[in-house]
Amino acid sequence: MSAHDHSHGHDAHGHGGLQMGHHHISSSAMFLNVLIALLILTGITVGASRVDFGPANMLIAMAIASVKASLVIAFFMHVKWDTAINKIVFLSSFLFLSLLFIFTLSDHATRRLDGELTVRHTNVQYQWTQPKADPNHGKH
Repeated sequence: MSAHDHSHGHDAHGHGGLQMGHHHISSSAMFLNVLIALLILTGITVGASRVDFGPANMLIAMAIASVKASLVIAFFMHVKWDTAINKIVFLSSFLFLSLLFIFTLSDHATRRLDGELTVRHTNVQYQWTQPKADPNHGKH
């Protein structure tokens, strides 16, 4: 058996028998550009947190966070150069996350703001709920 025997599942390049597909090599300049974009977006997030946009505060914060998450997923996790099925899985997870937010926000928006309108008043008198101590209780 020679030192270059490839009979153990290795190909001619010394890789194992499992081929994982094409690997994209990213440049350090690309990573630096994404880092700068993330830092700028973080600055925008901090700036937006100091301004009162009213009910749009959450929407603005989630939009900025979604852009930042998309940059991380696309470039740092290399999904931009990954297979179509992995792209579909990541995009569908964002679709379901957006549905979760839409249903949650629609539930929150349709609730009454005045708490007094949601309190149910009954005709129960106070002595029914807070009975006086009976002095003859327990005596026969």
